[in-house]
Amino acid sequence: MGIVERATFGAAIVGVLALQGALITYFEPPRIVLDTTPASRADLDTHVEQTWRVTEALDRWGKSWAYDVQLLAGYPNGTIFDADNKGWELWTFALWKMGVPRGLAFNLFIVLAHLMVPWTVMAAARQFRLGWWASLGAAVLAMACWYFDIFPHRCWWIGMVAYGMAGYLFLLPMALMYRYVADGGWWRAALLGATMAAGHLVHPYIFMMLVAPMLTIYGRGARKMPWQRHLGVVAAVAVTLAANAYWLVVAIRFWHYILDSGYFGQSTLSYLVTDYFGMMRDIDITGYVANRTGFRILALGGGVAALVVWYKERDDRFMPFAVGLGLMLALTYLGGYTWVTRQVQPYRHVLPAIYLGVIPAAAFVEHLHRSGTLARIPRMAWGLIVVVALVALPHLVRDVAYFIPELVPDMPEAAHLRPTIEEKLGITAVAPFRKAELRRGAPHAGFKEIADWVDLNDDGQGRFLVQWGFLGEHLAWRTKAQILGGFIKRNMSHAMANLFRRDPDVTLSD
Repeated sequence: MGIVERATFGAAIVGVLALQGALITYFEPPRIVLDTTPASRADLDTHVEQTWRVTEALDRWGKSWAYDVQLLAGYPNGTIFDADNKGWELWTFALWKMGVPRGLAFNLFIVLAHLMVPWTVMAAARQFRLGWWASLGAAVLAMACWYFDIFPHRCWWIGMVAYGMAGYLFLLPMALMYRYVADGGWWRAALLGATMAAGHLVHPYIFMMLVAPMLTIYGRGARKMPWQRHLGVVAAVAVTLAANAYWLVVAIRFWHYILDSGYFGQSTLSYLVTDYFGMMRDIDITGYVANRTGFRILALGGGVAALVVWYKERDDRFMPFAVGLGLMLALTYLGGYTWVTRQVQPYRHVLPAIYLGVIPAAAFVEHLHRSGTLARIPRMAWGLIVVVALVALPHLVRDVAYFIPELVPDMPEAAHLRPTIEEKLGITAVAPFRKAELRRGAPHAGFKEIADWVDLNDDGQGRFLVQWGFLGEHLAWRTKAQILGGFIKRNMSHAMANLFRRDPDVTLSD
């Protein structure tokens, strides 16, 4: 880069940082995530409850799990069901012991997940040999998907923060493996081990995201590698296993308690069609908010276009991305057909599929620029491109506006027309457009008041039967009470102590 280009690129970095800061501030209000009370709502309460029990066990007994007498009829907390929470627990414990209030430490992990999105993807893109501008473009597209595609957004909003982080974090060890096999470097081997170890602590499903593309990279380059480089790969794997051994040993010990986990995300091939058109389906699969997928299609479409170019040019990046993307899409849209794949909630794998498209999509734009292809496009073809862009742009803008409803003009309620409309058209309710708040908010209404009442009336000796799962989880971490309730689908036998798991339709008499 020349001086002018470096200055321009620096200004672009500043612009992205400013945009990121604005988005984080909007979606994660500082009054909530910088408070000493942990953020609470939906699945977040489960993660707070798990983190509180594990940090207490670490603090009091130096153990990563404890038999929790406050939950169900006794429950081995920190063994299997919290496998997706290990990094969050260690992060919270470490900051807490350094003097940070435990609730704030818990919340800062959420902030970290937001902060890392563009810069992790940018670092991975650079290791995959993209130029600086293309890498920054990948970072911006990754951030757009994070906030304005429904699945990444729902992950961090509902409480699946760790899985959301793993869904882009895996790109970094994958990229380091690619460059280490090709070029070596002890520092790459060290970073490979560190990022793999940290990634598996964040969420164990990162293994499924990494295993196929990394084996592809390693298998293709193994014959040309000196023995020292093979040793570096072995060392990285050993570091990963060593860092995660403490919880893996415990999980294996308690494995005989595990139950069927095939409840959520049981998608089939038809969901590929409804995702493309942004249609809602079963709320246990696509979620209970609108299925906004415009940026996903942009990333995957650009990624597939890059794969076509890489295949024709025999680019060594083709195979790992093709294998990784193919496997994640197959799991996403075919996983609901078999019992084994149903156990890993197949639809969630659309998240790593999206991020496997982001870097190739940026590379495709870079290829068009460097090859001069854009300059050779006939003028009539440009007309078609403009028409397509005019159709696509409103679709993406609507996706953005859905998550930032302040961008949507207010529609006053036409109260004087309501009787006429209801009478002539048979419409029973006419109301203005409802602006959903899909950003971090306060706990569910009344939760604090209920928790305060429980604390006032219970010394920890009573047992409370709680029907609403979210409320049960909230009371489990916020009070000293013994809770019969909480998340209904805990995948351990102890969950059968939850009356509402055995009677989900509540057919009980008064």
